Amino acid sequence: MKRFHAPALVLLCTLLLGGGAFPQANVVVKEFVTVLVNRAVVRTDVPPINVSGQTLVPVRGIFNAFGAEIDWFSIEKRVLIRQNSKVIQLKIGDASATVNNAVLPLAVPAMIYRGRTMVPLRFIAESLGATVTWDASTQTITIITPEQPSSSD
Repeated sequence: MKRFHAPALVLLCTLLLGGGAFPQANVVVKEFVTVLVNRAVVRTDVPPINVSGQTLVPVRGIFNAFGAEIDWFSIEKRVLIRQNSKVIQLKIGDASATVNNAVLPLAVPAMIYRGRTMVPLRFIAESLGATVTWDASTQTITIITPEQPSSSD
């Protein structure tokens, strides 16, 4: 009888402790992806992940790198990102985000993965006015903020 409950308990703990809003089976970890913000490598403790064709990144590690302020509201499971006059709000699991009071759809909602708040990279960066490019040959995501020129000096 105890053996029957043990596997169920392990499965339940795995699902609950995973912390994600989505099944972890849909997550593809991008261990060898390099993220550049204004030509500087940004290292985070959790690598970017791919969910349904969208790259999600840890919000604090990436967006602090280009000057955005991040606030996390744990009770509401909501993240607030501010940079200059832009304000973005996302709630874990919601299919939409608020950008300066406009509600916009998300291809993939924000989620918790390995204890980090993961947000859709392109949506957030472009909402803050940055340009995002992907180089498949080098596995590099490049984010250029509006203050930085995109060509070499």
